[in-house]
Amino acid sequence: MKKKYAGIDYPLLLSEFKHLCRVMKLILSLLLLCASTVFSVNVNSQTARVNIVANELTVKEIINQIEEQTDFLFVYNNEKVDLNHRISFNASDVSVFNVLNQIFRNLDIVYVMEGNNILLMKKGTLPQQDTKLLKGIVKDQSGEPVIGANVVVKGTTNGTVTDLNGNFTLEVADTDILLVSFIGYMSREIPVGNKKSLDISLLEDSKTLDEVVVVGYGTQKKVNLTGAVNVISDKDFKDRQASTVSQLLQGAAPGFNFDIGTQNGFEPGATMNISIRGMGSLNGGSPYVVIDGFPGDLNNLNPEDIESVSVLKDAAASAIYGARAPYGVILITTKKGKRNEKVSVSYTGNLIVKTAQKLPESLDSYTWTRVLNEAGDNMGGHPFSNETIDRVIAYQKGDFDYIRNSIPNWPDGATIFGAMPEGNVWNNANLNYANTDWWDIYFGNSVNQKHDISLHGGTDKVSYYFSAGYMDDSSVLNFGTDYFKRLNTLGKISVAITDWWDFGYETRFAKKIREKPNMTKEGDYSFMYRHISRNYPITPLYDGFGNYMFESHIPSIESGTDKQDDIDYWNNFRMEIRPLKGWKINADFAYNVYNQEISNVEKYIYTYDVNNQPYENGISIPNNLLRRKYIKKYWTTNIFTSYDFNINEDHNFTVLTGMQFERGDESWVQGYKTDLISEKVPSFPNATGDALLSEALAHNSTESYFARVNYNYKERYLFEANARYDGSYVFRDGKRWGVFPSFSAGWNLYNEPFWKNIEPYVNTMKIRASWGQLGNQNISPYSDLELIPISSDKLNWIFNYGSTKPVGYTSAPGLVNRNLTWETATTTNVGVDMSFLNNRLSATADWFERRTTDMVGPSQAMPGVLGANVPRENNSTLRTRGWEISVNWKQTLENGLSYNIGASLYDYKSVVTKYFNPTGTLSTWYEGAEVGDIWGYTVNDLFRTKEDLDSYLSKVDLTHIAANWNTGDLKFEDTNNDGKVNNGTNTIGDHGDLSIIGNDQPHYQYTINGGVSYKGFDFSMLWKGVAKKDMYFYRMSNIYWGFTNGWWESCLTPGHLDYFRDQPGTKYSGLYEGDANINTDAYWPRPYLNSTEEAKNKNNANTRYLQNAAYLRLQNVQLGYSFPRSVTSKMHLEKLRIYFSGENLLTFSKLPNGIDPVAPVGFPEGGGGDYFGTAGTGRLTYGADRIYSIGLTVTY
Repeated sequence: MKKKYAGIDYPLLLSEFKHLCRVMKLILSLLLLCASTVFSVNVNSQTARVNIVANELTVKEIINQIEEQTDFLFVYNNEKVDLNHRISFNASDVSVFNVLNQIFRNLDIVYVMEGNNILLMKKGTLPQQDTKLLKGIVKDQSGEPVIGANVVVKGTTNGTVTDLNGNFTLEVADTDILLVSFIGYMSREIPVGNKKSLDISLLEDSKTLDEVVVVGYGTQKKVNLTGAVNVISDKDFKDRQASTVSQLLQGAAPGFNFDIGTQNGFEPGATMNISIRGMGSLNGGSPYVVIDGFPGDLNNLNPEDIESVSVLKDAAASAIYGARAPYGVILITTKKGKRNEKVSVSYTGNLIVKTAQKLPESLDSYTWTRVLNEAGDNMGGHPFSNETIDRVIAYQKGDFDYIRNSIPNWPDGATIFGAMPEGNVWNNANLNYANTDWWDIYFGNSVNQKHDISLHGGTDKVSYYFSAGYMDDSSVLNFGTDYFKRLNTLGKISVAITDWWDFGYETRFAKKIREKPNMTKEGDYSFMYRHISRNYPITPLYDGFGNYMFESHIPSIESGTDKQDDIDYWNNFRMEIRPLKGWKINADFAYNVYNQEISNVEKYIYTYDVNNQPYENGISIPNNLLRRKYIKKYWTTNIFTSYDFNINEDHNFTVLTGMQFERGDESWVQGYKTDLISEKVPSFPNATGDALLSEALAHNSTESYFARVNYNYKERYLFEANARYDGSYVFRDGKRWGVFPSFSAGWNLYNEPFWKNIEPYVNTMKIRASWGQLGNQNISPYSDLELIPISSDKLNWIFNYGSTKPVGYTSAPGLVNRNLTWETATTTNVGVDMSFLNNRLSATADWFERRTTDMVGPSQAMPGVLGANVPRENNSTLRTRGWEISVNWKQTLENGLSYNIGASLYDYKSVVTKYFNPTGTLSTWYEGAEVGDIWGYTVNDLFRTKEDLDSYLSKVDLTHIAANWNTGDLKFEDTNNDGKVNNGTNTIGDHGDLSIIGNDQPHYQYTINGGVSYKGFDFSMLWKGVAKKDMYFYRMSNIYWGFTNGWWESCLTPGHLDYFRDQPGTKYSGLYEGDANINTDAYWPRPYLNSTEEAKNKNNANTRYLQNAAYLRLQNVQLGYSFPRSVTSKMHLEKLRIYFSGENLLTFSKLPNGIDPVAPVGFPEGGGGDYFGTAGTGRLTYGADRIYSIGLTVTY
């Protein structure tokens, strides 16, 4: 199969690299300017360095100098430790530990570090025994060195600390036991034995680590959180390969829901719709995405730049963001440099191979023609003549002489590829005789690449981070232009102008290019997938002269492209002032420009005749050009202040208040023109046909004031209150402002005195509860204005202006509702967090309810003579209830092996509790409707015999379903025993034989993750699944049904051959010849080539063909190796890692091949009727590819 290599677009890369250089030049200039205003003072830390000038100074005077320059505090007993020895000693930019080793070298004093305390003690008298010099390294569970860890011989004061590379050297005896400890890690005791070196791993201690979680406008200690918050670290998706961040976040947190959400499926660069805890409103709504404090699009980020993601799920956590966040918040923090961090350069490169998964299996053309002829025997007529089938048989045997002799007037010089000449053209329908596997023809694999480089570091006053990333994601299609590219840059700088005044600047740039085949004459990207699915196996790839056959659809795919260029550019400025201890004043400003350009070129499609001469195919006439330019400008200002204080060191308070102002302007202009003179120069001056122009302008603005109060008593009793006062431009005066409060409380039971007896078994336990309200402004921004629509259309059916003359006209304005106001989402959450077994086992559980009231819905109908549409009202309510459970275990064994395993399970149900539907019509929402319900009929079997059919029809009237019935048709049950099968009046009060047969929402979603690391090797995996989900596929889902809408739409696979047959077969009709063809115990109904007869068995949702769409997918697996420090140091590298990563490698599902349970089902052409039902599905779309990647990370 043909393979594609998607190389770097070097002109694009060069252009964007020049832009990156300009941005970095600006940032570096700012860095130098700011750095020149500050002076170098060392920061106190565990890696602090000092300057010592000692001329006959006492040891006490020297350690006083150390205390002044660092955060260290020396602890000692004056009566037992003599610090009056005088020493002459000079040191410039030397680590504290080297200084201590020097001054205590000849003294009877030893030191031990405990956090920021340095304990000084007199050397004890040790029993004499044989000793040796032991070397070792201390690392964390991810293999990174632990700097400044204490390594002490148990029961003595003999000890040391690890250096910048985590290494230590200590004189020990074989009988000694080492006590290894560091802040935030569980201490370990390591017997020395006969070992000469040790490789020690420390496990994070979740209780002592005091983990800090990013929340709205600040951070909080995790132990003090009272809201429902999940934290996703960069380790959860590091080195994984997907074209967008939204794809990578699948399965990262319970209650975090993803669906591809477009008709285009998993095309290159596909983004996923995200929801938190289910549907928030019938009018739509998604989580509010905040990137480094400002709203943004997470899919424009480079995953390598992300440091952490906080998912705020309840109103207590989200309320500080008000009307922008009624359905949760995704807070993304990008990476940054650190003060007093040495310069580090890191590069990560990936070679990525994509291949399609779960493609359907094609039938050979002989089987395909015979079974379709049998379907035609049932109704619709034979589509394939005996002569055609004889040629099909000969072609598969390679008997080309028979074929040539059977076709009169075979074109001179033509080769037999399976095409049939018909007059002056090649047949594009049912006369060809090839044997083509179109899935194999169309889909191969693609080779892509991803490159990322970053530089970060800092001095005592300045920190910085710069990065650039490039990725290339081309599809696995073997034809056409189909790719996605993204270029990212990020620059950050933070400057401490004084001890109390910090300034920060950030610039973020993203450029995305998506180019795909242009098939707008027939549909969108998903139509291409549909065209492939219905390609006939008898159609050859080439005509007799090696040109692509038109019916292969390759000429259509290669006839033009739809290209979209997006540029997202942010400039963010930050300032923090600390006038007093605990008091912070922050002022942030951001300016964003988003540009989008669309260029859609549709060329003539040329088909070749039997004389090998091209001619224009009517489907592409006229050729045309569409161009659209969209620009959005957005700026926002956040000003807020917070004050931390305590009373008697037990009562701890944090008070925050602030304001936010937002403004946005957007506009687009679009031009369309036909009849390009030259398709090689797609420009408007080069087109002579009709021109259509359109334009739109819009603006938006909000103003908000917010406040938050946090209180805790000894981190035992916790309380938080939030309030936000929002004003939105989308509502009329008098309705624009809303107040949205929230309250939450928590109880850390493990901080109670009575918990000491329980702590050995249950280390921590926190109970929390919250309640809050948030607004939703997701309505049309100008719905309160009586606007007169102005349109331009080709009204030649009214005015005889020819076929293309546009006419301008106006329409009557609709009625408006000036009282429309906020939808309100009220959320209640109760949760518990626990840890056991020295914090190795942790568990979290939550129950929640969200009630969205005042949703905009339909109002009372008015008489038709009114002549205008009735406005909508705030009159609907949606309730969502659900729960979440997650469990995690992590442990490091004595031999250094670390492992972890975790699982989560969650579910929710959304029910409409109020909706204006006085008749209870089932075709829209009604009170009591559960989101996702599928109404259908009960079908237990087919009519297997004529006797069964006649007997049933004599008792039950099926004419509502269809007029004609045969054996092999579906046997619809009369569930209400009224002697007929129908849907009554199709209302909740009278639904006839309809009932709720399933639900298409995912239920009992779960994830399983695990990992292990040992001596540089690491392995991890993530499984994601849904335990319950139903799907019903309507008639146009040809990959599911096989026989679809006549032979020209059918997509037959071996799985479709178990269809009802009650007649013997022949050489030209039927799956088998003779009585062997009879199959009355079939799964599939009798096939027809008549759409009316076919529809009765497929278009009425029913229990027999309701599908179980539950699945389990291996979302990611990763295997890596980090080279030891002994190797990397010789290469002058800090880190060297190689790894393999795979995405979507395994999927367990009961759905047929070609149907991805995660992919959506698109809306078919026509938009109704035969194509989908009330809760059903239509045309299928392309699923997720398997992705294999090998990568390399180098850090210097």
